[in-house]
Amino acid sequence: MSNAKTALVTDLIDLVGQENVITDEAALKQYGSDRDSRKHTPLLVVRPSDPLHFKRLNFILRRYKINSITPRGTGHSVNLGAYSEDLIIDLSLLNKKLEIDTQNSIVIAQAGIEYSQLQNKLKERGFCLPIDPILDGTLGGFIASGGFGYGSFRSGSILNSLRNTSLFLSNGQIIQTGMPNVPPYACGYNLNSLIVGSEGHFGIILDAVLEIVPIAQNSQNLVLELGSAAEISQILVKLTQLPATSHISLYRSIQTPKEDRIQILLRLEGLTIDADRSSLEQIQEITVLDNKLADTLWDNRLLDPAQIPESSAIVEAVIPVKFLPQILKFWERFESLPIFGLLMNPGTILLYSFLPKDLSELRKNESLTEFVHKAKEFQAFPPTIENSLKEFVENYYPNLAILRDLKPIFDKGPLLKARKSFL
Repeated sequence: MSNAKTALVTDLIDLVGQENVITDEAALKQYGSDRDSRKHTPLLVVRPSDPLHFKRLNFILRRYKINSITPRGTGHSVNLGAYSEDLIIDLSLLNKKLEIDTQNSIVIAQAGIEYSQLQNKLKERGFCLPIDPILDGTLGGFIASGGFGYGSFRSGSILNSLRNTSLFLSNGQIIQTGMPNVPPYACGYNLNSLIVGSEGHFGIILDAVLEIVPIAQNSQNLVLELGSAAEISQILVKLTQLPATSHISLYRSIQTPKEDRIQILLRLEGLTIDADRSSLEQIQEITVLDNKLADTLWDNRLLDPAQIPESSAIVEAVIPVKFLPQILKFWERFESLPIFGLLMNPGTILLYSFLPKDLSELRKNESLTEFVHKAKEFQAFPPTIENSLKEFVENYYPNLAILRDLKPIFDKGPLLKARKSFL
């Protein structure tokens, strides 16, 4: 270890404690791998446990000319993942603050709290957040990666629940991106839409204020089974017309034993549940399965990474429903390819395809390249394709260049705050 690095490590240990500065090569490689295999190793990993650590941390990093820091939650890497060859800030210890205000229907929580833990605490009080990620992770990670998941069909993204974040900028300032007491849909000062999905390019989320909703009194989970992908787009449209529909997800050989049929998990909430179930049973193309399977799938909707098949890469794409039969047919050439999807609105589905460990067949017939080119036709950009991540981001994410141009404006945080009125 060089003298400069030794001095850096010493200063960081003084700040957060020796157990929260990771320098071991094997541990650093684990932080570099995320969920999939990435060939990079960060310089260091720091685990702050208090928001007060961040300002001094900024001074330390500037002193040693560390120009790149990457926030990280649980590192599932379903989106871009915490790719960094410099310093990673692990936010998993920033999980102490949790304030639930049922009277005003809001929750204030630090970014490092696990999403499932947050939901469980809310449910004890009879409330919940209307959206869940597909993989359990941290609150900050879910916000930074776009915030789509279970419940997006009815509630959109986490942006529709987000009132405010405390955002740590690279110049050491902490700004508020919204107003805790103003709903996200109201007019006024609000930078939350730039933070949701920004992948940490503007700054590090320290805590968030979100709207919560009462848990539905009437609900029912159903599993529908289709024998063919041919009618799936028409079926999904029919499902969106049911008044009680709150959630629709698509399974194909990921959690279910049958690989030759497509299964749809449906959650109904409200007063028309019985009428909607009767309507479903009259659709000839589908079979309504036993409720027990549906309840099991719903209870385990936040997947543990162990439930996902071993794969070399995850292809993520937002696809218009009308193209779904075409995409499923495209992937049919590969036996037992696991597929999982969430309906985000009546017109689009967020689809995950888990590529097999052995990619030789795909490379041989250029199927993966063909899919990427096909994806351009309907604005579907799969972020997590193996190890060419930097090149892929540069080619397919032109908006990131815009984010970099805007970042210096964010670093002048105080200029964004409302000026005092003398009227």
